[in-house]
Amino acid sequence: MIRYLIKNNFKIMFRSPVNILLYMLCPVLMGAILISAFSSLMASYEAPEAFNAGYRVEAESRYGEAAKILEQVGKDSDVTFVLYESGEPEELIKEHKLGGFVEFSGDGYKIYETEDAKTEGAKLEYMISAVFNSSLSGDVTDISVPVVTKEAAPAVNSTDYYGIVFVVYFGWCAIVCAAGLFAQEKKHRILERLQVSNLSPVQTYLGRVIPLITVVAVGIGVAAVLSSVLLGVHWGNVALSALLILLAVVAASTFEMMIYEITRSMIATIILSFTIVWVMGYVGGTFETYLFSAWPEKVKLISPLYHTNRALVELSSMGKSDYVVSCIIYLTAITLASSLIAVLAGAIRRKDRA
Repeated sequence: MIRYLIKNNFKIMFRSPVNILLYMLCPVLMGAILISAFSSLMASYEAPEAFNAGYRVEAESRYGEAAKILEQVGKDSDVTFVLYESGEPEELIKEHKLGGFVEFSGDGYKIYETEDAKTEGAKLEYMISAVFNSSLSGDVTDISVPVVTKEAAPAVNSTDYYGIVFVVYFGWCAIVCAAGLFAQEKKHRILERLQVSNLSPVQTYLGRVIPLITVVAVGIGVAAVLSSVLLGVHWGNVALSALLILLAVVAASTFEMMIYEITRSMIATIILSFTIVWVMGYVGGTFETYLFSAWPEKVKLISPLYHTNRALVELSSMGKSDYVVSCIIYLTAITLASSLIAVLAGAIRRKDRA
């Protein structure tokens, strides 16, 4: 009999195709909006391999000798020093697109930098300091900028980040797809009829949650494919990413079914579910990226969306993630706990009606 219940619930859910269609399109639309809005914020900065820098030596400066060797030293470090006899340093930087400007005065030097060229400014500071100190000691034979390459996580662009996290976020809004089902149950008193049938509380629960999980999984799967095709989102390890998204859908569906079993109110379920999901999304990097978030790591770890977002984003950018295991454990625990509570709530309600 449970097969007929699952079949009928599928039919009821597909009578509200608008909810399902919106569920497929909203992650793509929201992702596209935020990708456009935050593309510049998340763009990775690449310092130029070579750049020009201006310099000037005042007549009374005691460090004219140090200034003379700048051009030769700069060649070894891909910095071209250009002498400017006149003009304001700030204006010269803008006009000639310089990486910085050095002005040697009577008792020292002054470096002019810009916010848009911090890396060039840091390189310039090191070189001038080295030239200045070497000129005092008389050793100017070997002045160069040391380069150290360290392993770092690849940069994540806004397309991959928001294209992924909003598929996860809408996956946690699974209860929307069950709105038509719950409305029909209320209207035709279906649950009351099921409670006097031979179906156990477990069978009744599975007969409703299985169609919900299936419909949401298909909808989110379509959204993920559309985000890849239309927005160019990279999913990294596709099979593992699909598994994590499926587990997130199962956890979300069972969690929100639990709330409905306890409240037996669609309005209360939507309010509670959306509030909890919004908070978990806010902490977990849906709106403010976890890359830039100021939340402590201990707080982020509370949110299942953080584990899922981070695992999927790192799979996309690096092909691996240390958060895959914690994501699977967390989502599985939510699924088991929510299902147990939902079944118990249904059993208690049936007992009260008996």
